[in-house]
Amino acid sequence: MSFLEGCNTKGGGDNTDVAGEETTRPKFWIEFRTFDDGMHDADKSASTLTSFPQFARLPPELRLKIWEYLVQPRIVVACCLERDGRLPERRAQLRKRTAGGSTDGDDDSDGDGAEDSTNGSCSPVLLRTSREARSVGLRFYELTFSWRISKLLSDTPVSQPARVWFNFALDALYLTGELEAFDAYGFNSPMVYFLRPEDTRRVRHVACAFAELGYPRLESDQIFGCLWHVADRFRAADRLLLALSPGEEEVAHCKLAVDGGRPAAPGTTQEKTKKHVVTALTDEDNVMQKIWEGWMGSVQGKGGARDDRTQLVGKKMVLVREESLAHVISSC
Repeated sequence: MSFLEGCNTKGGGDNTDVAGEETTRPKFWIEFRTFDDGMHDADKSASTLTSFPQFARLPPELRLKIWEYLVQPRIVVACCLERDGRLPERRAQLRKRTAGGSTDGDDDSDGDGAEDSTNGSCSPVLLRTSREARSVGLRFYELTFSWRISKLLSDTPVSQPARVWFNFALDALYLTGELEAFDAYGFNSPMVYFLRPEDTRRVRHVACAFAELGYPRLESDQIFGCLWHVADRFRAADRLLLALSPGEEEVAHCKLAVDGGRPAAPGTTQEKTKKHVVTALTDEDNVMQKIWEGWMGSVQGKGGARDDRTQLVGKKMVLVREESLAHVISSC
């Protein structure tokens, strides 16, 4: 249990449901999407050849090696949705972040589970190509990320079994939507605590949408609380990637750099196309790192046994453009 869980409160605001809302439907739920399937490099180098009938004649060991090449770092979106006036906007954002299908049926379903499908449309390419390819893929991917939201927070208790195919060694989880869900009394419950800790503690790459942190609208203690909940739940990740949507660089006080910190010269092809452009910041520029270190400073350097807080002192908050997430994750 986090020492910050439940400390934040949501001041003011209208907590009434949208007119005509059915009380039997959940107030909060989680949907998953494939943000990036890892096949972008293969798409760029693809030839005009659309079939290769001789593939079946290749030696089995060679075919297996070829199938293994399709195991690439993927980015899976986990979005916590709330049934309120912002739901249409949230769904539009989720559609923009979708490279494949969802685990929850149609995008316009009510989210009550009635339209749930079996996750096949969100499966890695390797698992839906052929029986032989699937047998290879099952060595790398496993079903995970079951979740549960209690009745204390949602109108009705809602849960879902593990339906997301994930490679814990390579894949990244991208958190969007309501990172801090609030009940009718204004008390928060972190979205990441809806997921099983047995799953989250195995994730090596994690990102969250910068906009959902509420900067600069919220106070630094509230932002730190949100960062803490994510860092606390995903302890295997050395850093937390904070994804900036177009236009948010100025809000985050970012300086754009090309591949490893080299500035993009004005008027150059790199500056115009922004290919593989990542947001590289020094410590004094990174506002999220400053907030993290400022609040974690009270526990840094203390003697004695290391507790849950001191183990997270060295966690890095890395600002990166959303369109560069796949490049940053695959290059680490």
